[in-house]
Amino acid sequence: MKPILITCYVNPDLDGVAGAFAYGEFLQKTGRESIIGIIGEPHDEAKYILDRYNFTYPQVILNSDNFDEVILVDASDLNGLEGKIASEKVIEIIDHRKIHEADKFPNAKVQIELVGSASTLIAEKFIQNNIDISKESATLLCGAIISNTLNFKGGVSTDRDRIAFEYLNKTAQLPADFWKELFGAKSDLSGGKLRERIEGDFAWFVLGDKKIGIAQIEIIGVEKLIKERGEEIVKILDEIKSEMNLDFIFQNTIELEKCKNFFIAKDSQAQALLEKVLNVKFNGLIAERPNLIMRKQIVPLLKEELEK
Repeated sequence: MKPILITCYVNPDLDGVAGAFAYGEFLQKTGRESIIGIIGEPHDEAKYILDRYNFTYPQVILNSDNFDEVILVDASDLNGLEGKIASEKVIEIIDHRKIHEADKFPNAKVQIELVGSASTLIAEKFIQNNIDISKESATLLCGAIISNTLNFKGGVSTDRDRIAFEYLNKTAQLPADFWKELFGAKSDLSGGKLRERIEGDFAWFVLGDKKIGIAQIEIIGVEKLIKERGEEIVKILDEIKSEMNLDFIFQNTIELEKCKNFFIAKDSQAQALLEKVLNVKFNGLIAERPNLIMRKQIVPLLKEELEK
């Protein structure tokens, strides 16, 4: 019998990598053979933890052709799979997004719960089944929870995320300032890294009759980045909009240290939509918003407005 493939979105972020890695361990310890495989390049945060602690990288695969069954962690829509995973092969989905396409996976057992991180849902499986977790999995899951909740300052944070983190950190034993290390690792956008980051964490959605693209960058030092490279960001967004035939495009730029959002949008219609939905005011190409809001929170708000 072929092993089950555990994977996530193409070019996965830390939550996807950590969740797949740890769920693979959970399945092995509960008697189910599985292989952890990722498609594309993991995000910088994931690489940082894997390299810092000398953990083994997950196996890189091209698609799901060699597997009969697939489990998706931190993934629940077809866009992010880019045609690499056959939807009928998916037997389980573990995710935490309000907007999803779980109904397009006809054979999948679905667990979608609105916590800050999919890694929290994986941690809870170890807790509920009283199964010991390895230091590798605990460290990756801790990092993912920190990242996805913006160190528990994001609006998506829940008590379940905090409880899961406390449980995991008994094994991981991360230093108190680990969040600064982690956020610092993804704040270097020098040279071509800026375009790579924008394109690598880009997502698009059809909301109402509009095709909307949203880039999201989470770093320390947003104002400096916008001042020095704002025009370059707009140029990259324009190119993506044209290539993908989008109606709207904008970038949600999250300042991790000062806990603010900076929205970048050139198109007046996109600006008007964001001003209405998010209660912000654009000054030129930029709108600033106190507190923190993430793309996964913005999309339901846009959906509600555009599908009235």
